[in-house]
Amino acid sequence: MSAGQLLPGFESVFAQQQGTERQLNRVTTARGHHLVKVLEEKVEAEVQHMSVQKLQEVLGNPRLCEDVQFVDVREQGEYQLSHLPRFKLLPLSEASSWAPSIQELLDSDKETVILCHHGVRSMQMAMFLVSKGFKDVKNVTGGIAAYSMIDPSVPEY
Repeated sequence: MSAGQLLPGFESVFAQQQGTERQLNRVTTARGHHLVKVLEEKVEAEVQHMSVQKLQEVLGNPRLCEDVQFVDVREQGEYQLSHLPRFKLLPLSEASSWAPSIQELLDSDKETVILCHHGVRSMQMAMFLVSKGFKDVKNVTGGIAAYSMIDPSVPEY
């Protein structure tokens, strides 16, 4: 849980114990008396959004692409109709075959940009990667459909 998601009594214990030695604390809420101890803190990554304009900027500059991994989660047939350079195809429908080895296929410490047709499947993939410990995950808002509107060389389908 993160700050702002706890009942007020628990929130104060969380705030007091950040970065300090953990202690057992008594908290009284409307639901009764509680003993609370913060066992550990974990930074939770969130899915970030990337505009198609920003993606175009990144793809247009090889230096910006050096430490980025690009993943397209559409189907093979969709990929053949229209795709962007540098994107590795990992169809979401085939997740059962590649998901168990995702840590070997992708580097969880690298920036990861996810693309699909409109942004829904890529958001599912982005949330999956965050749940697996990936720290810098970006979902392309609007997907390749939106990208084709700013780059006429990318076919719309």
